[in-house]
Amino acid sequence: MNTPSHAIINLAILGRRSHAEWNWPIVLGALIPDLAMFVFYGWAKLIAGMPETQIWDVAYYELFWQNTFDVWNSIPLALVGIGLGVRLGRQTKWHSIGTAIALCSASVLFHCLADLPLHREDAHRHFWPLSNVRFESPISYWDPDHYGNIFVFFEVGLVLLLSVYVFRLIRSWWGKGALILSNTFMLAILSLFY
Repeated sequence: MNTPSHAIINLAILGRRSHAEWNWPIVLGALIPDLAMFVFYGWAKLIAGMPETQIWDVAYYELFWQNTFDVWNSIPLALVGIGLGVRLGRQTKWHSIGTAIALCSASVLFHCLADLPLHREDAHRHFWPLSNVRFESPISYWDPDHYGNIFVFFEVGLVLLLSVYVFRLIRSWWGKGALILSNTFMLAILSLFY
């Protein structure tokens, strides 16, 4: 899935209007698995000056980058984060920090679970460090040769639908603006496919 989709879906699942202060760790957790990808792309494009085909056909599959991506897409590490957050959250003086860690880690977990059935040759080792297995799905969220041109409608539709609910969860105008901008981005992605 596209990164903004993860943030909106995770806010819809984990967010509560009565606790808008927890929106930021939820959004951060939705972004964390993809942050290494953005760093990679920035380095490859802006510093190394690679063309797109070399970035995605060669550099993306280098061992260093694959290991980096897999650490941030690890379901076991997300579960450890949830456990740590819950444990800290039970202590009065660490309650806020523990809750933030648990929600952030839960959001990482939901991001990974959503990506698991939607990646083919670009799949992550979602069970690292317990396993090096990569689940290569028959469905790709982006590749038209593997239903990406169909999945994009589902993704955009789901995100637009959930955005109506998420808009009510967000109290700040900059947050509402970011949501509108994310939806604009999703519609732009849809227009690129068709």
